[in-house]
Amino acid sequence: MAHLFLLKPDFFDKNMDADAKYYCPYCAQVLGILTYYPELKEKLDISFIDFERPRKVIVDLVGEENQGCPNLILEKKEFKGLEKLDYINEHGDYYFINKALLITRFFSDIYGIGVPH
Repeated sequence: MAHLFLLKPDFFDKNMDADAKYYCPYCAQVLGILTYYPELKEKLDISFIDFERPRKVIVDLVGEENQGCPNLILEKKEFKGLEKLDYINEHGDYYFINKALLITRFFSDIYGIGVPH
């Protein structure tokens, strides 16, 4: 099963305004697609994680340099042949996509949902 990591909303960023709560607009974009196509939720293991780094659960799978969110991580043994897609990244035993529009492109290519107009 594909594992989608999204940041929890209303996080604080100690490097920004200390009183402001934030959300990730890219995670919100992917979450919006899941609202349009709720059948995707059955195909994904979705985790909402904290903003703070390091994001150990992601680092353990695809490395510290690839811990950005949103992040869709796929086991190579389950999703064979994805390296043919030019937007797929690889790290060890995993493929990953950590850009919102490319994640939604994957959803279209693999799960057959609509494409952006």
